[in-house]
Amino acid sequence: MAANLITIFRIALLAVIFVFLSRETVNGHSAAFFLTIILIALDGVDGMVARRLHQESQFGSVLDIVVDRIVENCFWIFFAVRGVIPYWFPMIVAGRGFLVDGIRSVALARGMTAFGTNTLHKSKLGAFLVSSRFSRGLYGVAKVCSFLFLILIEAMELEGVRSVLSTGSRQLIIGIGYTTIYFSLFLCLLRGIPVLAESRPFLFPGRTP
Repeated sequence: MAANLITIFRIALLAVIFVFLSRETVNGHSAAFFLTIILIALDGVDGMVARRLHQESQFGSVLDIVVDRIVENCFWIFFAVRGVIPYWFPMIVAGRGFLVDGIRSVALARGMTAFGTNTLHKSKLGAFLVSSRFSRGLYGVAKVCSFLFLILIEAMELEGVRSVLSTGSRQLIIGIGYTTIYFSLFLCLLRGIPVLAESRPFLFPGRTP
């Protein structure tokens, strides 16, 4: 389906972004910055195409989540290896992702989805933190901004940037960037709590949730 092809194309685009970043040039980082914007925009395009062509499916929903995880973890790992963020950052995000997605796979086998009318989350707070447009939108924006700031923070050390921007300007960008990055981590953990809380019927079968 067209929507799934767009989703898969995002992985190829991700590889191109890291090729540009590996050049360690101002032009390479500039290209990676704008390609990252396109990469994130395509995450919304595939959903729009699926709805427009009436191609929504459980497989498409799961594939979208899988590719989102690949994109997210690759960004965190790439910049952790390069020393922009600490090594434990991607460990926490990836660990949370594996745990949450594992629980969701069990829920999916029982006919429950991550989002939508047949969602795993029954409590109002859980549904708000995980499934609401506000929560998903806020977390999505935080991640997008984090990925872009990761590119900018690394670019601040390039000679072509150091010669143009003052030390104060670079420090301001770096400060705002790290604030956004750690806020994204906070939201990541916060939105994982309801999944764990509402998975008690799976973890402790036979008990009343």
